[in-house]
Amino acid sequence: MNTATGPQTGVTLYSFTNEWLTRQFDLDSLLREVARRGLGPNIEVIGFQSFREFPDVSDEFAAQFRDLVAELGLNPVSCAINSDRFLKPGQQPIDDAALVEYHKRQLRSAKKMGFSLVRYQFALPVELLPQIAPYAEELDVKMGVEVHAPMWAGHPAVQAYGEMYDKLDTPYLGWIPDFGGTASRIPESMLHAARKAGAAESLLDKLKEVWLEDGMSHEKAGRLREWALANGHAPLHIQAASLAFFILANHDPRSWASMVDRTVHIHGKFYGVGEDLVEEAIDYDTILPLFKQGGFTGTMVSEWEGHAYDTRDAFVQVERHQAMARRIWGD
Repeated sequence: MNTATGPQTGVTLYSFTNEWLTRQFDLDSLLREVARRGLGPNIEVIGFQSFREFPDVSDEFAAQFRDLVAELGLNPVSCAINSDRFLKPGQQPIDDAALVEYHKRQLRSAKKMGFSLVRYQFALPVELLPQIAPYAEELDVKMGVEVHAPMWAGHPAVQAYGEMYDKLDTPYLGWIPDFGGTASRIPESMLHAARKAGAAESLLDKLKEVWLEDGMSHEKAGRLREWALANGHAPLHIQAASLAFFILANHDPRSWASMVDRTVHIHGKFYGVGEDLVEEAIDYDTILPLFKQGGFTGTMVSEWEGHAYDTRDAFVQVERHQAMARRIWGD
């Protein structure tokens, strides 16, 4: 029984991608470190990143996982699943029927391991939702589609999903906001990484200018590339600068208010939180009150994406992000 009276905090293991890829931790030791540092109890796990057997898991593995999180006092809230049609290199894409079954397999595994919801993706065609939603309801596992940058509340794909959600009218389908779509500025840490890669200041100045312009992110990336090539910038430097178009966008942070009532989970996307407990690119002081005032009592997991270009200590970053949330929410 959920007795929460306000938004909860937690962490996605995705935040520790650098620590994972450099083999500093395996799943057991990473979960133990999360528990030791008090970064839970609510956790999200990326299925294909952390579970070797995924998308199908054995009864034995599922039991071991449930026992471990119970021992550590962790709560497995969200399992992130994939909506890929291209499952193996060189193969043809799977058809709609296989894609539906692929989602059902992942839902079954998430349920078996004790997760109460899954994160899924817009790569699932909206017209297939009526075939999957009843199965999620049967399993008692909610499905939240991740509204990831460059998407935001007003994106056409989000609007199409909203129409299908209205039609199906089930509490088992909802949103997972990812705040990267409503950044206010490009993170200074990202610009610093591009400089280290050799990008000239003139290229970064143009990046900041184009990033603020109207249009879809891929269109703006194309405009920057065209300008940069014409002005003698190397493709490698253009690539380093263009990362900003694909993991964050500058839409209105207040637009999340329209999604609060169907939000089942939150990815607290961030790129860097300083000692002052302020995020360097996203206006959390505007965004987080929208969810508390709107009655959201689910979990926001801290999701540090700075690891895409940075090697700072992810644990310190998550600790600061959660402290920032407590500052804003008053918890």
